[in-house]
Amino acid sequence: MKNTIYLFIAVLMVSCGGSNSSKSNYEKPITDYLLKGSDTKENLNFKIVEMNEHGTVIVADSITYLTDEFRKDKQLIIDRVSLAKKMSEELLAKTKKQSDIDKYNADIAVMNVRIDSLKNLAPDNLRGYDNRNASDVLAKIVRCKYSIQLAGTLVEETFDFYLSPDGSKCYGKTRAK
Repeated sequence: MKNTIYLFIAVLMVSCGGSNSSKSNYEKPITDYLLKGSDTKENLNFKIVEMNEHGTVIVADSITYLTDEFRKDKQLIIDRVSLAKKMSEELLAKTKKQSDIDKYNADIAVMNVRIDSLKNLAPDNLRGYDNRNASDVLAKIVRCKYSIQLAGTLVEETFDFYLSPDGSKCYGKTRAK
C-alpha cells in the first residue's frame, strides 16, 4: 500500500512538472516575440499573468483557409470583370457607330473568356501541402494574458500566439476573442 502511494505521488509530480515545463517553454518565444527590439523584460515590468494551450493548426485547417481566401479573391475579380462587361454592354446598346459596336463586341467577348477562365481556376497556393498528411500539426495556439508597462501605465492584454509545433518559435499573434 505504501509503495502504491509513493508511485501515485511520483506520477502526480511528473505529470504536473511536465505541464509547467511546457508552459515555461512557451514563455521564452512569446516574450522574445513581444519584446523584440524593446527594452529588457524588467524595465517594461513585463509579466505573464496566465498562459494555456488553446488548440492547434493542422494541414487540413490551413488548406481550408487558403482555399476560402482564394475563392473570395477570385470572386472579387469575377465581380469586377462582370461589372466592366455590363458597362460595355450598356455602351454597346447606346452606340450607333459600327467601329464602336465592333470594339464593344470584342471587349465583351474577351471579358466572357476571362470570366469563364476565372470560374475554372483552381487554387495555386497549395503546392507546399502536396505530400503532407492532413492531420500534421503546423502550429500550436497558446493563449497568453500578460501585463506590460507602457508610458508609465500598466496594460494587460490577451492574445493567441501561433507557435511552431515544438513551441520554440513564435510565428505571430492575434487578439483573443
